[in-house]
Amino acid sequence: MSEHEKFAQWDAAYVLGALEPADRRLFEEHLENCERCQGAVSELSALPGLLSRAHDPEEVTALVPQPPADLFEKTARRAVSARRRRGTRLVLLAAAAVAVILGIGLPFLLRPAAPGPVLALQQVAEQSLSADVGFESVAWGTRLNIDCDYPAGYEFGDANGPWSYALLVTDTKGSTMQVATWKAVPGKKITLQAATSLPVDQIAEVTVKTLAGLTVLQSPMDKNLLDQ
Repeated sequence: MSEHEKFAQWDAAYVLGALEPADRRLFEEHLENCERCQGAVSELSALPGLLSRAHDPEEVTALVPQPPADLFEKTARRAVSARRRRGTRLVLLAAAAVAVILGIGLPFLLRPAAPGPVLALQQVAEQSLSADVGFESVAWGTRLNIDCDYPAGYEFGDANGPWSYALLVTDTKGSTMQVATWKAVPGKKITLQAATSLPVDQIAEVTVKTLAGLTVLQSPMDKNLLDQ
């Protein structure tokens, strides 16, 4: 098990203050060097504030009885201590349950972030693969949401199996970094995520290559997208 896998389920418990002090210190040490966990914590950072609004009488219907003040804390701690490896899911479910009890609308609690710009990559090689890349600015850099379409009836592999692809981003200074790899899934549309420490306005170009080195898709960043 990698270090990230060990801590990947601790993000919600950390944000909600449900980790024991020793575990919290371990997670904070890991957080300093893990962009993926930094992103997860950033995504969940609004949750305590949303839950705190439940104590505002104007936010709670008078028809719903008030639970004990420490209900959420006890529920979250019990979930984490009982199922550490499933901590994130259980704590979020506990948060959602308490939110419903307190009168906060669940759609409000789970409302997704506003979508960012989406870039359609242009074909370079004779392949039927197509892909769009969405860019979401976050505190630690940029999250990339990749939608790939492998149409049925085309070959995306050989005798050794499906081809593997890589997503690369080039910054405004000309440096290129690989941010994701995956295997083709013929006849399917797939969605995956990648991440880079680059701010979205410093991304100059996005490229998809086979791991054998063939450039398949490539597009420069459309700066007009950033103004939308």
